[in-house]
Amino acid sequence: MPMNGYATIGLKPSILSKLQKSTDEYYPGMFLPSALIIMMNEIKRDYYSVVMHDLKIDFSGMYTSLTIRLDVKKWLIENYEIHKEEYSIKYKSRNFTQFAGIFMINMFESKSDTSRYLVKLKESDFLWLEEEYAKRKEEYRKKFGIYSFDKFADLFIKEIFEKINSAKKILTI
Repeated sequence: MPMNGYATIGLKPSILSKLQKSTDEYYPGMFLPSALIIMMNEIKRDYYSVVMHDLKIDFSGMYTSLTIRLDVKKWLIENYEIHKEEYSIKYKSRNFTQFAGIFMINMFESKSDTSRYLVKLKESDFLWLEEEYAKRKEEYRKKFGIYSFDKFADLFIKEIFEKINSAKKILTI
């Protein structure tokens, strides 16, 4: 929910154009401020996390202001307080505005990374998952508080991938 209104942040032209291009790619027809709300909520729900990527940032040009919801700006400020040391070392960011632009680009890049790891299921795979859900429904309700098939499938598949990754690590030793 929005917290009493809106705020503005300053962005350099190259950063704003990159953010708008990424918005068009991942959220076609949506405005950048709306995409930022969705992404913030996805990150808060641990759908993915923001990772620092190797970026070449152009800080030239006049600042342009972008109007965003106040809760998004507060969330960006919270992240600035947490990550300002890392960002100042890696990207040479000197203030909140530079951090915010780089952080938002990293949000889109991190979202891009997650789309590379999408699992595509055939109908037969779905039937198998439904059978697993029927078998494990009570266990997952008690253990994780999961009441829907969608959340079960997300967690169950995530557990399978974690086991596969653990096995890969053991086998490569």
